[in-house]
Amino acid sequence: MTALATGEAWAQDARRVRKAASSLSSAHDDILAFAEGVKLMKRRSDALSWEAQNRLHAQRAEHGNWRFLPWHRLQVAHMERIIAQVTGHANFAMPYWDWQVDRFLPPWVLDPTSPLYERQRDPATETLDFQKARFAQSRDVARVSDDNFDAFCGRERAAGRVEAYGHNIIHMLVGGYMGSTRTAALDPVFWLHHCNVDRVWATWHQKNGDLAYPRPWKDVSMSGFTGPDGRQTGRWVASRITSTRGLGYRYDALYAPLVFALPPGALGGPPVSTSEVSIRVDADSTDGSVRLELPAGIVRLLREAPGRVTVEGTGVVAYERSENLTGRGIATSVLAEKGRVDLGVSPTFVHFGGGEDGEHAGHSGHGDYAHVFTFDSAVVQLARLTTGPLAIVSTAQDLRPDEQRPPVRAVSLEATLTVTEYAA
Repeated sequence: MTALATGEAWAQDARRVRKAASSLSSAHDDILAFAEGVKLMKRRSDALSWEAQNRLHAQRAEHGNWRFLPWHRLQVAHMERIIAQVTGHANFAMPYWDWQVDRFLPPWVLDPTSPLYERQRDPATETLDFQKARFAQSRDVARVSDDNFDAFCGRERAAGRVEAYGHNIIHMLVGGYMGSTRTAALDPVFWLHHCNVDRVWATWHQKNGDLAYPRPWKDVSMSGFTGPDGRQTGRWVASRITSTRGLGYRYDALYAPLVFALPPGALGGPPVSTSEVSIRVDADSTDGSVRLELPAGIVRLLREAPGRVTVEGTGVVAYERSENLTGRGIATSVLAEKGRVDLGVSPTFVHFGGGEDGEHAGHSGHGDYAHVFTFDSAVVQLARLTTGPLAIVSTAQDLRPDEQRPPVRAVSLEATLTVTEYAA
């Protein structure tokens, strides 16, 4: 009831407009408030302190499952209200850093005299061009608004693409405190980054609407958040926060829709057949990889169908959760004898917190570490240009090879593919 009343009050107070960090100077009211809020919260030791927000994220944040987006939406929304309260900037709105558009970090987080500067941040980040950085050109970045719910939001025990790729990539690239769930919220960049991740969700929601969310997800609840009065705001249900207006804020702009112009007739005739296959394998390798061979019948259809063929589907790869899994990049590909299609590399962002109550046990910090990946028409092209079997392979690359760590243990790999054949 507390969260319900709080949510209704916040919705009626919809005056916050979150703006692009690149459009705001250090003298803008929102940046002044953010900097002042960080400084004042670091001086506190109560529920409104900077450390309290980091501790909340370290212990209770949801990662690697479909609670990731609503949980972080709630934490940023609560932080927004706390900063407004402690600074007196009543209309403060958290800026978002769109790393797909802004090639560099905002200059006001790089000023050593500013409270928004973090000395533990990787020094290379200060000059890093994020559009040219490792993994930045991945096919799986934040603009994934065409994904279905499973691929975008994830599953009950597997991260969706918005988390596994765009989100994790930035945590890895910024480094320092941002490189670990235990310390990530100590860096002000964390809040700018998660504000943009939330904007990605707002874009997806605008396109897909409430009907896209399955009932079990709508019923999940989260608690433990502190309001601007220093008291907890109770239990929040996911179904009530699918719209940002329900929490009293909006974005100055969402991502533009992706439009692919096709010439007339490019799609061929009507579909004549659809084949769906679900396959799974338990890993039996000790080198940190797992391999799943596509059924011969599906491969033959891809190669021999007289008309156009499309492939859609999702897969899930799982690894054993351990400290050794941190600092890895899980690379997934479809391999042929003489060719490959890369399906993306997801840097690991492994959470170890939680488990102290029934609500959190078995979710973010427990069980296997898993994420969703997707397929597209490039798999058809690979099939038609090669011979022999096709296989999905995931490997956990070590992003810290100088440490010479032992391989991690892969657990399983599964995929559901829909192959549609069109009239010639």
